[in-house]
Amino acid sequence: MNDKDNRSVLDLFRLDGRRVVVTGGGRGIGRAMAQAMGEAGADVALVSRTREQLDAAVGSVPNSVAVPADVMTVDPVSLLDDCQDALGGAVDVVVHAAGFQHRQPIVDFPPEQWDRILSVHLTAPFRISQELGRRQLADGRPGSHVFIGSLNNFQSVVPDIPAYAAAKSGVGALVRAISKEWSGRGIRANGVAPGWVRTELTESLFSDREKADGILSRIPMGRLAEPAEMASVALFLASDASSYITGQMIVVDGGWTTS
Repeated sequence: MNDKDNRSVLDLFRLDGRRVVVTGGGRGIGRAMAQAMGEAGADVALVSRTREQLDAAVGSVPNSVAVPADVMTVDPVSLLDDCQDALGGAVDVVVHAAGFQHRQPIVDFPPEQWDRILSVHLTAPFRISQELGRRQLADGRPGSHVFIGSLNNFQSVVPDIPAYAAAKSGVGALVRAISKEWSGRGIRANGVAPGWVRTELTESLFSDREKADGILSRIPMGRLAEPAEMASVALFLASDASSYITGQMIVVDGGWTTS
């Protein structure tokens, strides 16, 4: 965006003509973010290892195509080649929404679960953004890389999630590092740090009534968020409406961190 930009404020949120990749796009927050990108006019590649979820999502997300892949094992070069082929051109935006959770006390936490969680939440986003950044820098194209952080970027929220907390803390540092190196050449990196959102990842936690009541009592707004409330922030970060924002982790928590 510049002084000659005559678009309206609402037009700045549009993504017409842009190509977006959303990992974890088959369910939960990722699917909601893909929905927002598609409704804003983008062509969207939904990445997930679960074909059934992808097929269901493509049926409802506008302008979307399915790219089945497991971010833990896929080669980022092949993944982005597949996404570009499916979308018909170079990728402008990536949203790193793939994720899963494993809850267990630190003393018993399995090494294999530690490795899996760091792979999905930190290593895969780094490698995909690294390859996409190489392409965007080589072509002289701007871009937006949107990461999913956590309240664990700022504080220890609940016990029994050491790998998730470590990975999300790393995501915050990665956002700042990418911004430092690339934003001068038009490639921005930012993150969304969700509070407590009603998804499959939190379902097991909120099945415990005592734990659920304890969490809700500390949220000033007194309720859980819906995935769409995270999606609107991701859309903002992907669009020109946030053209002077980079290296930031935007907290969307209903006031949790203020209480």
